[in-house]
Amino acid sequence: ETRGAPGRERAIVVERGILTPGRTSTPRCRFQARKIKMADGELRTEIGMEEWKSKLSKQKTPRKVIDGIVMNYLVVNGYKNVAAAFVKDSGMKPDVPLESIQNRMDIRKAVFEGNIPKVIEKVNDLNPDILGSQPKLYFLLQQQRMIELIRQGPEKISECLGFARRELAPRAAENEQFLEDMERVMALLAFPDPSKSAVGHLLSYEQRQKVVSAVNTAILTSQCQSTDPRLLFLLRQLAFTQSQLQERIKLGFPIIRDFKEATFCTMDEEKTANKIQKENSGPKQS
Repeated sequence: ETRGAPGRERAIVVERGILTPGRTSTPRCRFQARKIKMADGELRTEIGMEEWKSKLSKQKTPRKVIDGIVMNYLVVNGYKNVAAAFVKDSGMKPDVPLESIQNRMDIRKAVFEGNIPKVIEKVNDLNPDILGSQPKLYFLLQQQRMIELIRQGPEKISECLGFARRELAPRAAENEQFLEDMERVMALLAFPDPSKSAVGHLLSYEQRQKVVSAVNTAILTSQCQSTDPRLLFLLRQLAFTQSQLQERIKLGFPIIRDFKEATFCTMDEEKTANKIQKENSGPKQS
């Protein structure tokens, strides 16, 4: 809601809704905004950085809500020990018994130890239908098993080739995506130091985390539990809301561009960053 003549500073009222279990609150925040004439002649309302931060600092989210988001994140991602410590510290009770997280913790540990046969065994013990009904996940695990063999060095080349013929090639022959994935893994064998090759990322921590996430999601789905933590939903909602305020309501305000660092940038900084990104993503001159 805006008031005042164009071209002058004016008040803008923004409604912020917080959805919590059993209740919804919509506090109203009044900002002093000003009209900015853009390069294309369009008028846009802008809120300054200092006022934005000042108003945000006065918006208090109940500790119970924050603790609930943290607990949900720990449970969904299988951090049982951290969740147990958080229960003692905060008194927040998880939605599911912490004992139910143990299987996912054991599987996570096995992945990061490179013990994929143990991962497959534990998943099958938990629910044989998980891998039986998800060929993509099973291929991912077999592919990771191949990667772990390559990680052990040149003396495992013969074993790697035999494993690829038995386990990967038959499935890759029936699926184009599987074939591309297998070729990337096989490319690791062509380099004296695979970790420094163009496909060296397959030997990284992130690759193992990718496997953990895929297995974790499959297990949670089989148990009819949420596969994404609420925190991820809130971040997506924040990104969507920011874009809608900018594009549809024509409201300029400090936004969070980098969610990892959680730092604000002004409208001008956002425009500059978008311009640089567009230039870098454009066709390269030969």
